[in-house]
Amino acid sequence: MSKHHMRGPLQTALATWRQARTTASSGAPPRRTGVAYHRAVNHLQMYACMLRAGPRPREEVRDELSATCHALSVLCRESVPKVAASGAAHYVAVHARTALAAAHLADPVRGEPGRVGAALDGPALERFDPDGAGDVLPAERIAGAADVRLLLASVIAERPPARGATGTPWRITEDADGGFRAVYRDRRRFRRAVLPGCAGLDPQAEALRMGGEAVRLHAALAAGLPGHRTELARAQRQLADLARLLGVAAPTVG
Repeated sequence: MSKHHMRGPLQTALATWRQARTTASSGAPPRRTGVAYHRAVNHLQMYACMLRAGPRPREEVRDELSATCHALSVLCRESVPKVAASGAAHYVAVHARTALAAAHLADPVRGEPGRVGAALDGPALERFDPDGAGDVLPAERIAGAADVRLLLASVIAERPPARGATGTPWRITEDADGGFRAVYRDRRRFRRAVLPGCAGLDPQAEALRMGGEAVRLHAALAAGLPGHRTELARAQRQLADLARLLGVAAPTVG
């Protein structure tokens, strides 16, 4: 199957995302906007899962998959407040869990602050966005992975337990089954994703772990990119707000 043919679903997903933005800006009722964003997430997630399941060799689609996963995490971060405003509480968690899986798979350091410095000089990826242009640098993908952690942590604090789709939580991994049916299984896994380091934790512990990890990632980015200090300060404030929501002391992040 050719790359051109495979990208047909990507173009459909980007068009659906563009339509969701148009719906939101038109002043449509919250439920209509929420449905439009849910459709967009479904389309882009399907494309990511198609890449994971084949038929093209994994090495051949590595960068395309990373770019798609980053785009999916951006879309889900955009969709969560829209879906929340529509009153669809269950899908708030579903979109936040999907964002977590996608951002982790797009993150070149897989959440490890000690690898950030070396990763900053890594190659850029193509940007899959309905209106944007330019490449996606490693720092943006790392920051996105940190921000998604804070997003899901806040969703858990506001709507516990915020587990996402029903079923056993899926520990995020690059491994994926092959075949058409695997695409649908993979899509459901994204919707109940947990980070490897959070597997087995209760909701509060998971939220606090993710908040701490987010601040450490932003701190590592700020160490290599001084202009990122504003984002670090924002993440620190968000972690403090999260702790207040949970009624605990803010964790010490070293």
